[in-house]
Amino acid sequence: MVRGCVPLCRRWLVATGLLLFVLVSFSLPANAQEDDGLPTIAAKTEGMGLLSGFLNFYVDEEAGKIWLRLPAPEGERDLCREVLYVHGLIQGLGSNPVGLDRGQVSSGQILHFRRIGPRVLLEAPNLMYRAESNNPDERKAVQQSFATSVLWGAEVAAVDPDGASLVDFTSFLLRDGHGVVSTLSYTNQGSFSLNRDRSAVELGGCLAFPENVVFESTLTFTGDKPGGHVRSTTPTPEAVTVRAHYGFLKLPDDGYRPRRFDARIGVFAESYMDYAVPIASSLEKKWVVRYRLEKVDPTAERSPAREPIVFYVDRGAPEPIRSALVDGAAWWAEAFEAAGFEDAYRVEVLPEGVNPLDARYNVIQWVHRSTRGWSYGGGVSDPRTGEMIKGHVNLGSLRVRQDRRIFEALAGADASGSGSPNDPVQIALARIRQLSAHEVGHSLGMAHNFAASTYDDRASVMDYPAPLVSVGQNGALDFSKAYGVGIGTWDKLCVRYAYTQFPPGVDEEQALSAIVDEALENHLFVADSDARSTRNSDPRGNLWDNGADPVEELRAIMEVRARGIANFGIQNVQTGRPLAELEETFAPLYFLHRFQVQAAAKVVGGMEYNYAHRGDGQWTTRMVSADRQREALAAVTGLLSPRVLDIPEKILEVLVPRPFGSYRNREMFASSTSPAFDALGAAGTATDQVVGLLLDRARLGRVYDFHRRDSRMPSVREVLDELIGQVMTARGSGGRERAVQNVIRRATIDRMIEVAGQENLAPHLRAEIEAALEVVLSRMGESSQELSLAGDIQRFLSREVTTSGDLKNPAPLPPGSPIGNGGPY
Repeated sequence: MVRGCVPLCRRWLVATGLLLFVLVSFSLPANAQEDDGLPTIAAKTEGMGLLSGFLNFYVDEEAGKIWLRLPAPEGERDLCREVLYVHGLIQGLGSNPVGLDRGQVSSGQILHFRRIGPRVLLEAPNLMYRAESNNPDERKAVQQSFATSVLWGAEVAAVDPDGASLVDFTSFLLRDGHGVVSTLSYTNQGSFSLNRDRSAVELGGCLAFPENVVFESTLTFTGDKPGGHVRSTTPTPEAVTVRAHYGFLKLPDDGYRPRRFDARIGVFAESYMDYAVPIASSLEKKWVVRYRLEKVDPTAERSPAREPIVFYVDRGAPEPIRSALVDGAAWWAEAFEAAGFEDAYRVEVLPEGVNPLDARYNVIQWVHRSTRGWSYGGGVSDPRTGEMIKGHVNLGSLRVRQDRRIFEALAGADASGSGSPNDPVQIALARIRQLSAHEVGHSLGMAHNFAASTYDDRASVMDYPAPLVSVGQNGALDFSKAYGVGIGTWDKLCVRYAYTQFPPGVDEEQALSAIVDEALENHLFVADSDARSTRNSDPRGNLWDNGADPVEELRAIMEVRARGIANFGIQNVQTGRPLAELEETFAPLYFLHRFQVQAAAKVVGGMEYNYAHRGDGQWTTRMVSADRQREALAAVTGLLSPRVLDIPEKILEVLVPRPFGSYRNREMFASSTSPAFDALGAAGTATDQVVGLLLDRARLGRVYDFHRRDSRMPSVREVLDELIGQVMTARGSGGRERAVQNVIRRATIDRMIEVAGQENLAPHLRAEIEAALEVVLSRMGESSQELSLAGDIQRFLSREVTTSGDLKNPAPLPPGSPIGNGGPY
């Protein structure tokens, strides 16, 4: 029996073992059977340093590698972890035109760490197209209809019994994740590629925080024939080395409630297409971008916030600039009080030792470049809902110095640092306060409002403010209202729309609609797309302008300009500095009107319009009245006068050439008379700007069509006749003014030929300009200048030349924007 029992027991043991093996196999995490032979994470990482935070990773100092630990995969998608991915630059190129700046950061992208068999993939789901439905098959249908993007993949190197895995993450960190190569390419700085031999992970810069992890890498890009901006900022231009950071943030919980976007309110939006909406509804959904802000007591009209919004100013900003940044950014506290919060917003200096990449800190960073440039406000947001997770503001350091130069041109350099009402340093600091408020406003979700300068004594810090300087009764320049203090009425309304927490029982949709109605009744809003281009039609929306009447403000700024030019001299450069620096100071004074003339020119062929919705009671579009258009036309063409554009001899005498060891730069006038100052060239440049504005093909097209629709409106012929009459009428009796008049004529005719020769110009507009050139031809005299002009016109009309590309156009204006505020964002 014993012998007979042995085979039976053996068979029972084998069966039991097989059953246990199957049960264990099913109880292990996915992919466990493929993990045979892999070491445990502890064994693989022996001797390495562990950093624990939102994600855990190991630092292998000997090999210069980062090993990432991922939890066991879950669900049918084998998802290990969902993260919010950001990338940026810790050390940039330092060139504003290129845009690879210190502190630059992406807005945030959701990524999925997925473990599929022996590999881990880092995949970006497609959130542009969604189905917000309880039906999983409906959601899957949309997910499978559009591509995703796998950004990286690697083999699993170690596995723990609980299913956690380890991957070598180094290759992800030694890649051009911030798009440096493409940026250098499209800014015409040469063809570069990542050189891995000259790149490494900065192990000491790889940090773990409770809400995020950050990895830092030194990346070197090599190439031939680097562009001028790279050459001006890089020790060896063929090797551009920057320090990049890649980070993963913890996604917020589901407690946030998105708020609907309304195009009539100046708050940014996060948009996507929802294929689960009813057929009668729009596919596109938009949520406002904002921070999560909740009251301690939701039933109270005013209540403290559970977690206030706090911004921290870079300790690298020097005084008195640092204090100005804190002061200006703090203005927004008033708006949150208007939205029903107490102590919900504040600004402090970043505590010593805190890393600005720690997701718990919203940072205002001080950024240096080789030239003045834009500032930016934004941050990292959740693309699913629009919730802002981490604010990040970049402020360019040279802006304040350009502002000081502008006011030294008007008030004199001796006042700098005096503390007097006309102290250029104090006025520039007032501008920096406004700049700080403006860029933080973007991070809070606020968009530009380029109509804000036209009402309510500058209704918003989200406009681009021109300095409001006037001529006092005693003839002296008055700087007391150069820049506003505090946020405006529009800012408060936008914060109320975005952040108000309505008490229980209040219909949120009705409450938001009431705020919109208030905006329509009491405010004006013109967004970026309808203001930034000089060819836009609505004269209420402009950059760097002042006042409700652009024509009246043009007259006012020309009076300030005339006063400044009359007073200009060696006192406009600081004692002990080279007189050659006067040219850089004189440039913004000579072109002081450059932005206000853009605003006035928009009146010609102007059409005002609202972002009207059906049923909201707004008027839609309306042409600017004929009288206003003709007034603007006269004011703008009136700038084309030798008395306006000639530079007094006393100024020309002190505009000396550059001294030894100093070179010309972009802030100076272009010159064809070097080393002497090119006064006639300056007049030609100023003329070309004015004429180019009036002859913009979109503007002329509107003038033509509006006259067709209403014969009382100015016609294209009238615009051209006004222009020709201004430049062809002899002005001044002396040879000095006649020479300037000849330059004005030449620049005007060249621009007319250039516009008429544009391939995409409407035929009826080309006919009008050619007819006007015939009129000019008939009025030409026998002087050498007039004969030269006549010959150019005849060659164009006979098609010997097709455009003024064959003619010499005036030099471009010196850089204008940014003169002290804002940017595209």
